[in-house]
Amino acid sequence: MELGLRRSLPKSDNLPSDPEPISVIIAAKNEAHNLPGLLTSLAQLESIDADYEVIIVNDHSTDESLKILQNWEGQFGIRVIDFQDEIPGYIGKKAALQKGIEAAQYDVLAFTDADCQLAPTWLIGIARVMRPDLDYILGYATIYRSVGDTDLRLVNFERSIYYALGAAGLGWKKPITSSACNHIYRKSLFEKAGGFEGISHIASGDDDLLLIKMMPYIRKAIYNPAPQMQVVCYEGKNIAKLYHKNIRRASKFRYHPPYVKALSAFIFVYFALFYVALIRLFLGSGDILLLSIIMAKFLTELHLSQSHLALVHKTHIGILYFPQIFVFPLQFVYYGIRGTLGKYRWK
Repeated sequence: MELGLRRSLPKSDNLPSDPEPISVIIAAKNEAHNLPGLLTSLAQLESIDADYEVIIVNDHSTDESLKILQNWEGQFGIRVIDFQDEIPGYIGKKAALQKGIEAAQYDVLAFTDADCQLAPTWLIGIARVMRPDLDYILGYATIYRSVGDTDLRLVNFERSIYYALGAAGLGWKKPITSSACNHIYRKSLFEKAGGFEGISHIASGDDDLLLIKMMPYIRKAIYNPAPQMQVVCYEGKNIAKLYHKNIRRASKFRYHPPYVKALSAFIFVYFALFYVALIRLFLGSGDILLLSIIMAKFLTELHLSQSHLALVHKTHIGILYFPQIFVFPLQFVYYGIRGTLGKYRWK
C-alpha cells in the first residue's frame, strides 16, 4: 500500500507560469446552516494567475439555501443555478452536478461539498500540481462536528486510512475509493468517459464509482495531501443522519469491480482472524508465535497509518490507532452487511 501511495504523490509543486483556469462546482441541498461558512471561505480564496468561477447549484432546497445563495451571486466569481427540474434516470445529487458541469466554462473542474470550507490557498494548491497531462487530483479533508470541535476523532483516523487506500489505488491505476468533498478532474475526461451514464441511478458514487468509470481514460492521476489544498467539512451532530449516510455509502458495494470486492473480502477475513487470535490469547490458548504475529500486525499498521498522517500533517491523530483497531472492524462488518440490505434515508 505504501508503495502505491508514494507513486500517487505529485512529483513537483512549483507553480506553473501559466496555470489553467478553474471551474469550482458545488451542489447544495438544504444547506442553509452550512452555506455562510462555505461562502465566506470562497470569498477568502487567494487568487491565481488565471480565471476561475464558482458554480453553486441549488438542488431542490426547501430551506433558505436559495435566498442565501442569491445574496452572494455575482460576488467572488459566484454563479447560482436554481435546479428544480429532474433528469430522467438520475437520482441523488448527480443531476445537480451534471447541471453544474454543463455550465462550466473551463476544463479543470474542482469539486467540494456545501458543508465544507476551503483553505484560502485551495486554488493555489490545485494550480501548483495541475499539469497539461494530469487528469485527476484527490485532496484531503478533515471532518468536524461543528466549529470549534477537535479533529482528534475516530472518524478522522478511519478516513485517513481510506485516503491512503485511495491514493494507493491511484498509484496503481486501480481505484479503490475517493472523496467528492475534495477532488478535481477535467471536463473533457468526464465527457470522454460518458459522464454519469451507467451510475446515474445510484444515490451515491459521484466520487469513487465515477473515478472507476473514468480511469481507463485517465492519463495521470495524483493524490495531493498538502495542507495548502485541504478542506474541512462539518457533518453535524445528528446521529441518525450519519448512520444513514454510512449505510448509503456501503450500499454501493455491489457496483464495485471484482478487485475491490476481493479486497473487501480479504479485509473481512483479516479482521475475523484478528478477533480469533485475540480471543485465543485472552483464553490463554495462544503461544509466542501468535503473539509475535499480532505485534507485527500492530507495528506494520501503525507505521503505515503514521506515514500517511505525516503527509497530511496530522500525526497526533495516530494516538487513536489502538481504540480504532477494535472499533473499526466491527463497524466495517456491520455496515458492509447493513449496506447490502439498502433501506436508508437520504435528503
